[in-house]
Amino acid sequence: MPIAANRQRHRCRESFAARLARMPAEFIKVVRVSDLPERGGKFIRIGDDEIALFRVDGKLFAINNVCAHQHISALHQGIVSGVNVTCPMHGWTYSLETGKAVSGSGCVKTYPVKVVGENVFIEVERAD
Repeated sequence: MPIAANRQRHRCRESFAARLARMPAEFIKVVRVSDLPERGGKFIRIGDDEIALFRVDGKLFAINNVCAHQHISALHQGIVSGVNVTCPMHGWTYSLETGKAVSGSGCVKTYPVKVVGENVFIEVERAD
């Protein structure tokens, strides 16, 4: 198993509190709510993080954009069904809530999202 895939799988099991304790984080303003298609994704890059941001039934979800299967950055173009997204390349499906694979195996990292007014913020780890 490639090291990157192993590191990604470990992050799925790591609690949110453990991630916060490991490295300082900050919320970064990325888009306005009106910029997000309902039941669709948008690609966001923050530093080295490639993020897929989704709006589903008024809720916002952010996951790593790189599929755990072939490591292709395309999840933002995936098909949304309920609170899951299916990679357009090879069909692996992930929960937008947990990042865990629904079909296939592995997981993708999830990111906390908050909305202030019309602005959407994603929390990312700061590299100090």
